[in-house]
Amino acid sequence: MQQNIPKHTLFEYLAGRANPLEKKAVEEWLKNTENAAFFHRCLYEWEMQSPQYQPDGDTAFTQLTDRIAQYESGVSPAREEIVSPSLWNWRTWQFAASITILLAVGAWLFRQPILYEQFKTDFGQTTSFDLSDGSHVTLNANSLLLVPRFGFDDAVREVILRGEAEFSVEHTLTNQRFVVKTSDQFQVEVLGTEFSVFARPRGTRVALSKGTIRLDYGKSSQRKNLLMKPGESVTLNPEGHFTRQRVTEKSEETAWKEHRFAFDNTPLREICAIIAENFGLIVRPGGDGIAARTITGNFKAETAEELLAVLVEVLNLQIKKEKNHIVLMSQETIYKPL
Repeated sequence: MQQNIPKHTLFEYLAGRANPLEKKAVEEWLKNTENAAFFHRCLYEWEMQSPQYQPDGDTAFTQLTDRIAQYESGVSPAREEIVSPSLWNWRTWQFAASITILLAVGAWLFRQPILYEQFKTDFGQTTSFDLSDGSHVTLNANSLLLVPRFGFDDAVREVILRGEAEFSVEHTLTNQRFVVKTSDQFQVEVLGTEFSVFARPRGTRVALSKGTIRLDYGKSSQRKNLLMKPGESVTLNPEGHFTRQRVTEKSEETAWKEHRFAFDNTPLREICAIIAENFGLIVRPGGDGIAARTITGNFKAETAEELLAVLVEVLNLQIKKEKNHIVLMSQETIYKPL
């Protein structure tokens, strides 16, 4: 997109020196979300070049010597506090420290939108795109991928995933590592391969199609590594327990790319979690017995309603709508709200 707001104009705007016309032009320009990436780059550059507190040492020293001269001559301005050099220095240090802390906190809170470009999907939506290194990513519904806004590091290409995605990683001449980080306690490290990563609150799962990847997991004091081979799937639950198994068909791990749901003796309680993750709809089984019912099959559904229709038909259930969720009950059960 054409960047019709010059960088120096943005710098003047950030410094509070823009005239009314420039200010209005920048604010109108910022309403277009496509300009956000360029604005954040300029913001980052301006912050590095323009510290928010620059003490004027010459003026401060002149004021201090004037006060000392007045004190020695016995002249003291009415109702004016005489500040000793040590107290003045202490207050100046406190002010400078406060400004530094505020800047540090602000930089910490807003570091993510400045340093990372966000690729995000809504409920029921999938999207595909290429990264700057040529790697291809397909992002599942309700997922977020953070990619360094200013390019990958020379030694490693690191992205951050919240949700589910499939990666086809491009090999580089320098054998640059590619790392998918899902949390401080789990990351996937690869060298040119195809794999999918699932990172939701109920657990993390990695399925490898081609190449070799290394899983790095655990707390910093107890880090562990695991090498995966093609055709393997590894699942880590929230308690930190691993399960490792063979993937019978590659397509089943990324069935969501075609809006398909592949179930293999999958309990209803897990399917309810899948509906919440992909469509944002809260569905609850109407009892432990119903939650334990399982289903096997491959079903295409682009909406929560289509998937619910499958469950109702296959498991002989009925739907009861509550205020903010749905309850799945047995056809033979007469449901009475609490």
